[in-house]
Amino acid sequence: MEQLPSDVDVEYYDSEEKLIHKIFGALWDYPFVLTFNGDDFDLRYLYHRALNHFGMKRSQIPIELGRRVCLLKYGVHIDLYKFFFNRAIQIYAFSQKYRNITLNAVGKAVVGLEKIEFEKPLSELTYTELALYNFRDSEITLALTTFDDDLVMKLILAITRIARMPMEDVSRQGVSRWIRNFLHHEHRRKNMLIPNAEDILALKGTTATKAIIKGKKYKGAIVVEPVPGVHFNVAVMDFASLYPSIIKIHNLGYQSILCPHDECKENKVPETTHWICTKKRALESLLIGALRDLRVRWYKPKAKDETLSNELQSWYNVIQSALKVILNASYGVFGAATFSLYCPPVAEATAAIGRHVITQTINKARELEIDVIYGDTDSIFLRGASQDQIETLGEWSAKELGMELDVDKSYRYSVFSSRKKNYLGIFPDGSVDVKGMTGKKRHIPVFIKKAFDQMEERLGKVESPTEFEEAKKEIRKIIRDRYLQLKQRRWGDRPDELAFHVVLGKVPEAYTKTTPQHVRAALVLRDMGYDLKAGDLISFVKIVKEPRVKPVQLASNSEIDVEKYVGYLHSTFVQVLDALGLDFDEIIGLTKLERFM
Repeated sequence: MEQLPSDVDVEYYDSEEKLIHKIFGALWDYPFVLTFNGDDFDLRYLYHRALNHFGMKRSQIPIELGRRVCLLKYGVHIDLYKFFFNRAIQIYAFSQKYRNITLNAVGKAVVGLEKIEFEKPLSELTYTELALYNFRDSEITLALTTFDDDLVMKLILAITRIARMPMEDVSRQGVSRWIRNFLHHEHRRKNMLIPNAEDILALKGTTATKAIIKGKKYKGAIVVEPVPGVHFNVAVMDFASLYPSIIKIHNLGYQSILCPHDECKENKVPETTHWICTKKRALESLLIGALRDLRVRWYKPKAKDETLSNELQSWYNVIQSALKVILNASYGVFGAATFSLYCPPVAEATAAIGRHVITQTINKARELEIDVIYGDTDSIFLRGASQDQIETLGEWSAKELGMELDVDKSYRYSVFSSRKKNYLGIFPDGSVDVKGMTGKKRHIPVFIKKAFDQMEERLGKVESPTEFEEAKKEIRKIIRDRYLQLKQRRWGDRPDELAFHVVLGKVPEAYTKTTPQHVRAALVLRDMGYDLKAGDLISFVKIVKEPRVKPVQLASNSEIDVEKYVGYLHSTFVQVLDALGLDFDEIIGLTKLERFM
């Protein structure tokens, strides 16, 4: 068994009340208190325990209890669960290193530390085991803010300064709130009236295009049909901060769209009936443009400037990361009904100009005799383009569009199915870049993911088109072996590797409209006495009988619905097999008659 570090002291108390008083003493003293889900559990539990069980007065309790938050009377409480739960932080600051928002998942992905797992329940742990368990949890929580020269705390601080918000609010609220606060502050600073959302909507709320995706209010970004197959020597060029650049260059904002000036009506937005003001600069265009220029022209280059100290480079990198998080959300907020400056035509115009920009760029690329095999939102994929062709296209973009178009990445080769937003790219060093494919999603069973990883590793070794036939043979074998293991129920003594892993977004009882599979499994655990809360990871397997799912810790091998897993194996691999000219059913040995049946 692991031992506590030599510099860790364990203190014992002969009553729970004395222990809580000691904890409160620390909460009074520390200027910053870090927790992981402390709003919903740790501090809330301590507050109610002190007030209701030990009869302490509110003045003796250092915790200020809110409906959804727990603040401190004389300190700053940062709940890291809320911060890492933020999708913008997850995607743009941490490049989706983690998917599940549990202390174990985030700790393992970000700082390489995992929780200590015991076979027995917490109530049966010895004092030493309990101390080990709690110390590791605290160690992970602290490490999440101290790693990489205090990156997370610096990131929160940078966003605090940009958004003009308290650190506690920044760490708990979404990016739309940061942008709202930033824009509202600038309105007040310039003595401008902040309009009501209803007034903006009444005056400028109509959209002119029809959405392709169900549930959307207007036509979104363009995604060019991919050319299916395997393509060697692929360069991916993308626009630096496309949508913020459009907002800046084309003067987009609630003040400038559909302005009252007759002479501006000629300044049309492509594919729409909207026009943009040519007389007055919109505040959003000015501010978002300024943030975009600061990031692209100052902070991002400085973060890579090796003449600077490591400490200064790190700080510049934090600022450019914070700006990236805000900028990447700056277009979407104007199309979100919950945003206080909600203006659908601004979001619609941004997307329309984005489509126009990509279409023009693709046409220019073809004019330069470059083979365009795919395009998505702000990127184009070029096959076999020479350095001269790439430079000519970049220069044209800067001159004609006023936007920087640069090579973002180069693939030795890429694999495209006929599906949009699904592809695989192999970098020159053999590492694999997978986009949109089921095999890379973190909730899928390890049993299937291992096979996908094997295929990925094999594709990474292919250097030229002539090596593909041998690779395809091995990929067939990987898939067929995994299929036979399923059919013959050869996955181990326990079905652990067949488990799906999904985080509870809220307590099981709160799911009233629909009951997703992981919630059904959670309800089984709850009925057995498990205490479940938002953020808990539910691991379940597919079984033959109702309710068709079961918590993995309660399931046996004989209950597993093998055909469901064969279906998942198929959906995981079919995306790549199409591009490689392989057929899943043929690989597993199904005849044409069996497929029909």
